[in-house]
Amino acid sequence: MPARLLLACAAAAALCVLAAPAAAQVQPYRSGDFGGFHDVLPPGTNGRSNLVELAAFLAGGARPPHNDDQRDMYARLLGATPGVTRENLGSLFKDASFGIAPGGQARSYSPREGLTIARDSAFGVPHVYGTTRAAAMFGLGYVGAEDRLFLMDALRHAGRGRLSSFAGGAAGNRAMDQEQWRVAPYDEADLVRQADQLDDLYGDEGRQLQDDAANYVAGVNQYISEAKLDV
Repeated sequence: MPARLLLACAAAAALCVLAAPAAAQVQPYRSGDFGGFHDVLPPGTNGRSNLVELAAFLAGGARPPHNDDQRDMYARLLGATPGVTRENLGSLFKDASFGIAPGGQARSYSPREGLTIARDSAFGVPHVYGTTRAAAMFGLGYVGAEDRLFLMDALRHAGRGRLSSFAGGAAGNRAMDQEQWRVAPYDEADLVRQADQLDDLYGDEGRQLQDDAANYVAGVNQYISEAKLDV
């Protein structure tokens, strides 16, 4: 696994809201977020589409829930920048505070013991709660795969200089593969060695990073297994 992916996993851990040790309880809205946050994400955060949703799109262009419901925010940013103010912040970005506002939860589920994932009804955003750091990291991997599995796979191939084999041999894809090999010509053994050396080089912090990455990947893999079975 590339070192940059491991670092990304560690950074993601800082965004987890961990529940009390006894259970993965969903925390109240804005617990510990120091006043709230706003963000906007690219279209496509809706996971996989089923045959009914695919048929609806092919028949009339109807998209699955949360597939493009942040697109208009992006469009408004084009005309509002520069000029973003406190007054127009809410129309350009969505509320990204910790937790879900009262009455705004769409569903809650637990892919493994000690983990609760709650999604809001407004945009389908996942909020991950774990009784342990390991459970929270697993949950981050699980929801990442739920929402962006295709993007994960595209980036995985791009990082290995194999985008052309995944997305087709267009000139731009071939050029990207060539550039990747020029700046980071790692084979699989090199990537494994980078991950294996973390505890040797950085001690307890490196070991924690290895554990975080392992739990994150376990969450991704569990979602893939469930998706194959359509559970």
